[in-house]
Amino acid sequence: MISFFSIVKLTWRSAIRSHIFQLLLVVLTAFVIILPLTIAGDGTAYGYIQVSLKYNLSVVAFILSMSTIWLACSVMTQDMESYQLHMIVSKPVSRMKVWLGKCTGVLLINSFLLLISCSVIYGIVVWQFNRSHFPADEKKKIENEVMTARRVFYPQLPNINAMAREEYAKRLAAAKTSSAKGEREDVALREMRRQIIAKMSELPVSASKIWFYKNLPVDLKAPLYLRYRAYVDKISSKDQRETYGIWHVAVTRKPDEKTSKTDVVGPVKVTEPVTYWEPRSYYPEKMMCGVFNEITLNPAVIAPDGTVNISFTNLDQSGKNLHFQVPDGPKMLIRVAGFFENYTRASFLILLQLIILTGLACAASSVLSMPTAIFMVVAYLLFGTFSTFLVGAGIDVPDLGLTDYFAYYMSIILLWLVIPLQVFDMSGLVSAGELIEFSLMAKIFFKFLVVKGLPLFLLGIWLYRRREMGLVIRK
Repeated sequence: MISFFSIVKLTWRSAIRSHIFQLLLVVLTAFVIILPLTIAGDGTAYGYIQVSLKYNLSVVAFILSMSTIWLACSVMTQDMESYQLHMIVSKPVSRMKVWLGKCTGVLLINSFLLLISCSVIYGIVVWQFNRSHFPADEKKKIENEVMTARRVFYPQLPNINAMAREEYAKRLAAAKTSSAKGEREDVALREMRRQIIAKMSELPVSASKIWFYKNLPVDLKAPLYLRYRAYVDKISSKDQRETYGIWHVAVTRKPDEKTSKTDVVGPVKVTEPVTYWEPRSYYPEKMMCGVFNEITLNPAVIAPDGTVNISFTNLDQSGKNLHFQVPDGPKMLIRVAGFFENYTRASFLILLQLIILTGLACAASSVLSMPTAIFMVVAYLLFGTFSTFLVGAGIDVPDLGLTDYFAYYMSIILLWLVIPLQVFDMSGLVSAGELIEFSLMAKIFFKFLVVKGLPLFLLGIWLYRRREMGLVIRK
């Protein structure tokens, strides 16, 4: 182990002496300290805290990712190209130990920088929140919606794929052809799914819409929160304004055993739970469209089976339809942890990203020169980013060319192999006060580090052990 720690120590020294690394360190320090002090957000305390958290964490993750790739490729190729590694491998030190030592050294130095950066950001955000003279209602809103960690419950949705296939079958039967209007089946189904989702999100004036939630804790004592965002007239319209409506909640009451009602034969005990709709207010409530709104609900709205039913009635003063997008919920939120714990989880996922990048860079530089290795790693990451974008966008236009379809389906295949960096970015959840679940963290760890990353790391070690050092000299 002495030789292993010696390699780690030498890697630290080599990194600290590097001018590029020193430049990245200065840039990181400037962003971590200066950026939080210059962000204004939307002019409110709530917007300032949200923007500070989201952008600062994203910038730190990006800078440290670039530092990790460059540093790992540098330390892996520097000794080899300067022929110093030839003396090392002549000693009783295995190449695997050299590879792991350098990889560990790079990871430790970037982990240390991550710890310092995240600590400074956390300290500045908390300091700004405590020292600024925000209004009491603004502070309360920040504490409830940002400086917290709340578990999110989304409403139950019908089987949209089954509904789209049923509608497609009806159209085929009506047209009595093998394909409705000559469309490709996958394109037609995708369009029908989009139409079904759009119809689900629309709420005509004077109409009501019901959302159903399940698996909520029945013994909850603290309040729960309903977070929603509505759009008036059109989702794409920028002219959003205030509108009116009434929220209702389904309340389940279990009558007292002594309660009775008079029947023909005499008093009869009422033992069945009674469910009824209760308005949150008996007059139309005002809400702003195009932005997230949040209301507090009593935990008594949770039924004995852990379900909650809510509804909203559109009472727009101009008779316009409202739209509730499916991704926006409305969401039920319950506080289960503190802000520090949620922030720590987000920082851990950034660390997991750096671990994967360190392994990828070391694996690529095991057989390639430094510029080529950096290019390969960056290209690999870009493939993951663009593949995620293409698959998310989908292919909905039936007259697209063969190249577009090839790129789309190739992206689906690439996502089985590449690692998109977007999955590690939890700054949005932290800034919204939404809990980063352990199940999500475990899924990311297993899928991207164990399944996709580890085989590439082992391949890099194997190639490093098999590489012929004499070829480097002859070059």
